[in-house]
Amino acid sequence: MSNNKVNCLNIAYIFKTSVGSINGSWTEGNVSTVKKITLPDGKQLPYVSGQSLKYQIRRGWVELGYGNQLSEVVQTSNTKGVNFTQGDPAQYLDDDLLGFMIASEGENRRRTAPVRVSAAIGIFPYRGDRDLGTKSKEQAGGDMGAGGNIYETEIYYNYFRVNFLIEIDRIGNFQPSELHKDKKNVTTNELTKRRERLKQFFESLENVWGGGKQSRILTDMSPKFLAITFQTSKSPIFLETLTLSDQEELNVGAVNEVLNGNTGIIAKKFIGVQSGIFKNNVVAAVKDTTSIQDAWKAAKIHIENLVF
Repeated sequence: MSNNKVNCLNIAYIFKTSVGSINGSWTEGNVSTVKKITLPDGKQLPYVSGQSLKYQIRRGWVELGYGNQLSEVVQTSNTKGVNFTQGDPAQYLDDDLLGFMIASEGENRRRTAPVRVSAAIGIFPYRGDRDLGTKSKEQAGGDMGAGGNIYETEIYYNYFRVNFLIEIDRIGNFQPSELHKDKKNVTTNELTKRRERLKQFFESLENVWGGGKQSRILTDMSPKFLAITFQTSKSPIFLETLTLSDQEELNVGAVNEVLNGNTGIIAKKFIGVQSGIFKNNVVAAVKDTTSIQDAWKAAKIHIENLVF
């Protein structure tokens, strides 16, 4: 392990959807499509955008009771412009961790988010599955014999991999250019507050759920395999690593290769897996693996004494 100070937290995990339609794309006729990326061989992988994931994190904070720590959204004076938050990272949790951009008359500030997030990429190709639905005319008193309006929704059975890279040395640390002119003297929050914000981020990810079509296609997006590494170098070491075989076995060889190959920058690691999901024995194959819940708990305890 390097003697350099920890400046980065890397969180990579896999979640599973038995039936999902998490992040929609354009509607094609009466078909609600999902976002996909095309591979060189023409196959398409469904994905969930980073914007959607950050929305789920923000919503998670509200559900956890942290709504009073979130920045109020303000409507821009320009009708063609975008809405923005207060832009006060010293006071607000989301302005600090998720960043902001304010572009309005008389003020132009931005903060690049310390929380960097990849898209959640489906591991298996989209197979063309669709959910068929009808908009019944029974309650509206229409012609029942004619039937309801038919619509379809693209769905999938899949596993998704996602990676978060958190620049923990920037949490609670602000550049004067990021702050309102009246608050430029507040450039650093107390270490206890910075630790608390990092733990609040963990709490939101622990039980994340959401996306589109939740009223009829409820989806659990929480981790089923989880790798948390505190690092001395800002490198998303698991970004392209987590894969499964067609038999739904986790590629534990690739996981071990990343862990063993990055001992020089990994200051502390916590690995968790949920039993009954993967078809191979991940606990036996990856050293120091515990349950998902214990991995989160141990990582949060580690944060309490972390200096960053």
